[in-house]
Amino acid sequence: MRLLCHIFVLLAPLVSLAAPEAVNLKVGYFPNLTHSLALVARQWEREKSDWFQAHLPPGSKIEWRAFNAGPSAMEALLVGSVDVAFVGPSPVLNAHIRTKGAEIRVLASVARGGSALVVRKDLGLKTAENFRGLRLVTPQLGNTQDIEARAWLRGAGLKVMLSGGDVQIIPASSADMAMLFSQGKIAGAWTVEPWVTRLTTEFGGEILLERPDSIVTVLATSRKVLEQRGPAVRAFVQSYYLLRDQLLADPVRYAQAVRLGLGAETHSAPPSESLMAASLGRIRLEAREESSARVIRLTDFFTRSLKDSQDSGLLVGSAPLAPLLESLVPDPLPSPPGK
Repeated sequence: MRLLCHIFVLLAPLVSLAAPEAVNLKVGYFPNLTHSLALVARQWEREKSDWFQAHLPPGSKIEWRAFNAGPSAMEALLVGSVDVAFVGPSPVLNAHIRTKGAEIRVLASVARGGSALVVRKDLGLKTAENFRGLRLVTPQLGNTQDIEARAWLRGAGLKVMLSGGDVQIIPASSADMAMLFSQGKIAGAWTVEPWVTRLTTEFGGEILLERPDSIVTVLATSRKVLEQRGPAVRAFVQSYYLLRDQLLADPVRYAQAVRLGLGAETHSAPPSESLMAASLGRIRLEAREESSARVIRLTDFFTRSLKDSQDSGLLVGSAPLAPLLESLVPDPLPSPPGK
């Protein structure tokens, strides 16, 4: 009996290594196409084919929490209501500065493109100067599209303030934005897919400005979560990378899952296949990239975004960007052929 006990003690570490701990994470996301991978994972859950359950240690659980825009998602991250969030870069920077660079960490760059300034055709708007005296909608004060809109207008010499100024910028939900647009109460909307395509195909809008290479979504967490649950977070990110590769390899399945997922999230009929094709065509999932090149690219992007946020008057102060990017999870190597 004593010999068996000794054998059990010696084998216990090996058993522990062979059975990694379950991952339990609360993940924030938005019900729009710039967070398409979250929509796919949620839809596959409904179809009883849970991606993360299949690619994480046994017993793992992902709890999804939907938000309307980035600032509210970052608030949830800071207070611990979510552990990881798909979110735009501007709210990430805002939270990074608020916590003096000590708390927010970017894990991965997720997507580029998928956002645009859509305007009413009847107004004949061609330049930022044409917006003088008009109203423009963005998803939420301080979110990525809101900052981009303010930077663009200020770059043309227009005064853009929280109240008053040459142009009035109004935060509104997607449904309210569409209603205001259709009623002619706003000149345009700086928004994300699928609303870019919907405003142009269903409500008579046209795209005035689009930045297809601008980062629109990253995956973020907090220093506290990394300290307490680092292995779980990194396992989630690696599973996310596997999901990205799967979707890029099967665009038909990707589009179908997103289409059904978006309908389920918005409690409405799934968008048409033509609308989905046009919408997803504007979004670029970030491809594989060598780690040092990614750090350089993201540092340059966040430096420019930080300046835009500061110039808008919505962000006061500064903090070094290096801590924000120190926890980027390496993109795994492609699987060998046949694996």
